Amino acid sequence: MLEDLKHTLKHSAVYGVSRVASKALSFIFIPLYTSMYSLDSITNINLTETLWQCLFTLCLFGFEVAIITYCSTESEEGKKEVMFNFVSILLFNCALFLVAGLLFKQNFSELILKDSVHSNVIIYSFLICIFESLITIPLCIARLKNKPGLYSLIALSSLFINFFLQIYFVYFQRKEFDFIFIAKFLGPLIVLVFCVPLVVSNIKSNYNKERVKQIMRFSFFLTLYGILAMLLNTVDRFILAGYLPKEQVAIYTTGYSIGSLTNSLIIIPFSLAYTAIFYRKVIEPNAERYFTKIATYLFFTMIFVSLIAALIMPEAIKLFLRNPKLWDAVGIIRVILFANCINSIFYGFVFAFIYRKESKIITLYTGIALIFNVVGNFIFVKYYGIYAAGILSVLSFLLLVVLLYRKSRNYYFIKLETYKLFLLSILYIGLVYLSTLVKSENLFLNFTVDILLIMIFFVLLFVGRFFENIELYSIKGAINKYLKINLFRKNP
Repeated sequence: MLEDLKHTLKHSAVYGVSRVASKALSFIFIPLYTSMYSLDSITNINLTETLWQCLFTLCLFGFEVAIITYCSTESEEGKKEVMFNFVSILLFNCALFLVAGLLFKQNFSELILKDSVHSNVIIYSFLICIFESLITIPLCIARLKNKPGLYSLIALSSLFINFFLQIYFVYFQRKEFDFIFIAKFLGPLIVLVFCVPLVVSNIKSNYNKERVKQIMRFSFFLTLYGILAMLLNTVDRFILAGYLPKEQVAIYTTGYSIGSLTNSLIIIPFSLAYTAIFYRKVIEPNAERYFTKIATYLFFTMIFVSLIAALIMPEAIKLFLRNPKLWDAVGIIRVILFANCINSIFYGFVFAFIYRKESKIITLYTGIALIFNVVGNFIFVKYYGIYAAGILSVLSFLLLVVLLYRKSRNYYFIKLETYKLFLLSILYIGLVYLSTLVKSENLFLNFTVDILLIMIFFVLLFVGRFFENIELYSIKGAINKYLKINLFRKNP
């Protein structure tokens, strides 16, 4: 079991290199943006970022999961034939989006940015979604061939081209914020050109009408789920824009971006590796326990990283955000970190539905959670501001998890260790709240408090019997091995 968990961690780490690098670079840009642009421009940047991600979800049509799902069980020739059908549909989608962007750029600009001056940035958003969708094909080929190094090379190449172009446009040329999005579509476009031979060598012309129908049916609900999930994460900022000043919206959107760092550091790398691992593991005798422990360890990792981030955030935020008006985001960041922890539970058992190709169930319950979130925001945001939006994110994710977990009993059931998940949640809330009471202006004292709170976290986990005996023995063995000491003696 422990070897299986290490294998999952290794693959998650390799696949996650590009995602971690992406998030790291986005943090580098936060002080650059906040020092170069006004709060209005920062709000426009955040809203445009949300727009292209929504468009990307719609254009990709759930193919990142669908390709792995349909190709994993095929022979090499079969994979090429299935891939041809995916490429054909995706090219058609991209053509439609290009036309839509050209025709409706003014409408989108007025709807999203509340003006028609920045209609060009809408076109750039459509181009980002098109080329990010197309580059998914070579990325999926790398995953199917079990070549995480190739996957990282493709993803990192696109990322660094984007990075250097942004530095050139924003820092050296002092361009308007729309040049940020020019850099974002040029990155995947350039890399895609070099990936054409890889794609061509891994497709085989064989249009299968019946298979296309199956793919479209499965992907339709995945796409609808992706849109609903995206709205669940972003709709509150559009509601906030209707009730609160742009300064408050800027604080919330910036806080949400920082608070979502754990998604890029943990959830996305995990899901990339776990998709392929799941289909290999599901037929093995210890699959049930493996899936249960994976769900627990995923949530533990999310809570632990979020706790560290929440504790150091009052000091860190002043380094990242050059505009003091945005420093008030520290409170909402802590809430969003916890919201994403709750959301990670979803990934612990959602493959129960994917395995049975029941994407419509996920879509239905995500829609219910979204309705709850929207109604709640319309009711409470005007009274309690950005904190109402943050807490409603927590409650919406919790509602989604509870509904889907109950429903999953009728499919491939993956049992959750609910006591351990509850214990971790209480410790995060309690220790973060305690830190707000004891922190001061003294950096050394704050650092000492952070270390003590992290130590208390592990002590309380031990007292609460979070760790099983075999896990404790493994921890002791790791301390003996890597610290080169005999502080603990392993059981014979």
